[in-house]
Amino acid sequence: MQKKYWFLVFFCTIGPLFSIMQIMTILLFSLFTFLNIITWIIFLDVILSWGTLIGIHFRPKFIQAITLPLYETVRRFIPSSFSGIDFAPIIVYIIIIFIQSLLISIDPSIGGVLPK
Repeated sequence: MQKKYWFLVFFCTIGPLFSIMQIMTILLFSLFTFLNIITWIIFLDVILSWGTLIGIHFRPKFIQAITLPLYETVRRFIPSSFSGIDFAPIIVYIIIIFIQSLLISIDPSIGGVLPK
């Protein structure tokens, strides 16, 4: 089988199992859940960054590996530091909330319940 037809073969084999709308709902729900996880990681990063004020320097590498590229992208376009306070996590959070609301407007069934 040629490589360029794998997509067609894949959808022909799962065609009787799922409709296109169900596949789209699953994909949108997965993206919504992924953005929720990123939101909680940002929240955890903000809480752990407050520890530096009292001398606790604990920020796991996996959290920095996820959040720093997001923060740097925002900092490149918007100067997000003011008087020593970094507003990049807040801006990223607002962007994530906006994307999630767009996803809910596309398919309201993903807004808090599992897809049917």
